[in-house]
Amino acid sequence: MLSVAAGLASSPDEADDIYQDAMINAYKALPKFRKDAQFKTWLYRIVVNAAMDHHRKLKSKLKYFVTNTASSDDGEPFHREYEQYECSESNENSLHNQRLAVAITKALESLSANEKIAFVLCHQQGLKMEDAAGVMQCSVGAVKNFLFRSRQKMREKLEPYVR
Repeated sequence: MLSVAAGLASSPDEADDIYQDAMINAYKALPKFRKDAQFKTWLYRIVVNAAMDHHRKLKSKLKYFVTNTASSDDGEPFHREYEQYECSESNENSLHNQRLAVAITKALESLSANEKIAFVLCHQQGLKMEDAAGVMQCSVGAVKNFLFRSRQKMREKLEPYVR
């Protein structure tokens, strides 16, 4: 469940918050669990809902943060931990991996909520499309559509890193 939260979060701290909220919600809702669904699918749904709730709560705070933070020359938010990385022969590969990690994070953030959820559930968690549809409470066709669009967007955003 933590890895699902991590896939839907923008940072490890946010993933921890989502995971904690989801587990508290699951504990409170356990008496309401109907055995007509798989327990795993039910838990995934709670984590997805917790992530969506968390993002809704943070939306106004994030708008304030984004408008009041330093920017780099290209207008992108300034990521000090990545920009302060010294370039040398020995850490060139590490720097490339760090930049790729930032690019992947930005690419995931560019996806819509449903595209990101489908991508995380199917590609990062290995759920079958039928199970992902159950978690997302939509049809298998909708999951296929979300996955198609998410792959297309990810491929487009990560093209400079593909050799």
